[in-house]
Amino acid sequence: MKSLYAIILPFCLLISTVEAQNLRKDTFQASGIVKTTAAASSTSGDLRETVCDTVRYPMPGEITYYFLFPPEVGYVTGNNSYKDKVKAEYFSTFETGSTITGIIADFAIARSNSNPNITFGIWDNTGANGKPGTLVASATKPLASIVTDVQNEQITTVTLSEPWSVTGPYYIGVVLPTTLGDTVALWCRLHVPGYNGTAWDQWEDGTWHAFSDPDNWTNNMLTSMLIHPIVCKTIGINELTDPETSISPNPATGVINIRTWKSESMISLEVYSVKGAKVYSRSYPGSVTNYNIDLGNLPKGVYFIRLSDGKRQHSQKLMLN
Repeated sequence: MKSLYAIILPFCLLISTVEAQNLRKDTFQASGIVKTTAAASSTSGDLRETVCDTVRYPMPGEITYYFLFPPEVGYVTGNNSYKDKVKAEYFSTFETGSTITGIIADFAIARSNSNPNITFGIWDNTGANGKPGTLVASATKPLASIVTDVQNEQITTVTLSEPWSVTGPYYIGVVLPTTLGDTVALWCRLHVPGYNGTAWDQWEDGTWHAFSDPDNWTNNMLTSMLIHPIVCKTIGINELTDPETSISPNPATGVINIRTWKSESMISLEVYSVKGAKVYSRSYPGSVTNYNIDLGNLPKGVYFIRLSDGKRQHSQKLMLN
């Protein structure tokens, strides 16, 4: 079992140890440092079909981190003399049809000696009894960049090269650096008895253990770490119809005719792809109420047109064949 401590060590050394893993439960303590977490913010638009959000962020409760008592060194949620390999969070709930496009992580500690690339990963739950199984997606970021994020009190963000489709419970984690002097540790929720902790780690021998396991930190460490998936899901489009506006033909092959209301202001015209990317934009005097645009250079597919003068608005789906 593992253990904790409560002073900020000047540095974290990765040293070998003959200390049995079953001593962990008595070797740690809270740092005494409390992190202030800003509320999450989000933006949305009427024409966006894909909506993304972070799961369990911001984390409720008091946020801190834990370090080890001597002779052990290091952190419960990061590099330590037990030579833990991975720190991960378990996400038991999921939404069918959603995808994970990236990962955000909030590190309390980051120090770089050799500046390796740090791997952030997603593991499925195909291990024994639902433990982490296969690494199904990953992305990397240089440790020096993470150090800068910590110095600036910023969250570290990584983007997957390809979104991963969520089909069941999963784990989000960070692979710890192994070179002497390279160190990371995540912020976590302050241990509270009775809290349903979601934190896991992979030991030096490759086995996975929940923090609350009897052979691990036990019920002395019921916590969740600040590492979160960016989950996206396709939703329906909110079409806003103005009675004086028409767009034809629809479907179209390229050139479309647009009739709008008369306005004292400029009317903006924007065309979006189904992924929310703006692919065309122009502005017309409000006195011009009938005009054509050519979208023949765009790939065939579904698009969304939005017209607005700041007071009135029209949005509509358009099919290009």
